[in-house]
Amino acid sequence: MEIILLKQICIMFLLILVGIFLVKKGYLSEQGGKDLGAILLRVVIPCVIVKSYITEYTPEKAAGLAISVGLVLLALGISMAVSFLVFGTRRGIENFGASFCNVGFMGIPVVQAVMGEEAVFYLTAFIALLNILQWTYGVLIMTGNREFVRAKVIVTNPAVLAFFLGILLFVLRVPVPDIIVSTLGSIGSMNTPLAMIILGTYLANMSWKELFQEKSAYVCTFIRLIVIPAVTLIVFCLLPAGATEIKAVVLIACCTPVGANIAIFARQYDKDYRLSVVTVCLTTILSIVTVPVFYLFAEKFLLYNM
Repeated sequence: MEIILLKQICIMFLLILVGIFLVKKGYLSEQGGKDLGAILLRVVIPCVIVKSYITEYTPEKAAGLAISVGLVLLALGISMAVSFLVFGTRRGIENFGASFCNVGFMGIPVVQAVMGEEAVFYLTAFIALLNILQWTYGVLIMTGNREFVRAKVIVTNPAVLAFFLGILLFVLRVPVPDIIVSTLGSIGSMNTPLAMIILGTYLANMSWKELFQEKSAYVCTFIRLIVIPAVTLIVFCLLPAGATEIKAVVLIACCTPVGANIAIFARQYDKDYRLSVVTVCLTTILSIVTVPVFYLFAEKFLLYNM
């Protein structure tokens, strides 16, 4: 697992270097980076969500999906509650960062490697619900503006629309033409490279000294990588027996570092994107140690009790 995490981190930083290069050479302006962020949030991520639900329907998958939705909501509820207790409403960046993890880029390859391809299906609910909550609760805690949680704003949100469209396609077994699936896949494949390159455009305007001097980022890192996974593990162990594999998948996802989307949201809403970049980089580096440790706990307390 350590090798998988190290590989993902290396890929992430190489993509970040591309973003830094583009800015330093004058090929990408500050406004251009912000525009790319808007494309990522409003087009690419919704395509990722819809594509994740275009899969063969079986009663077993449907039941597993329902269980995973419940466990994901519980896990995200724990993350948001712990983050709110520690950071409150005045420290929106740290609150957002600790609440929402990097499931797509870090969670999927780890789960795929240690638990198999089929286990990745249970992460679809996590990816979809995570993006919905980022767009609603996340934007609320980051901006303090309640206008973003009005019913009209929520139901017209790209991530929310994509989630319900994906569920309908899966449950109703709607045949989707290959050309549409391929198009969604092509757009969705831009998710990680685009997010990392955008992150690089933000890092281009920061010094390395500045990167490691944000004390609040260390608190956010401790909450994101240690406290939240530990609380989630304890709660999962107290749940009724069963669905152990899905519990383990969700737990691994909860152990991943701060998602790169925080910097993009911070930039879109003119918040402290420098702090957001620091939390992403710091938690990503340290996750190479913490994620394997919590997977060992998952094996001992969840998987071995199947």
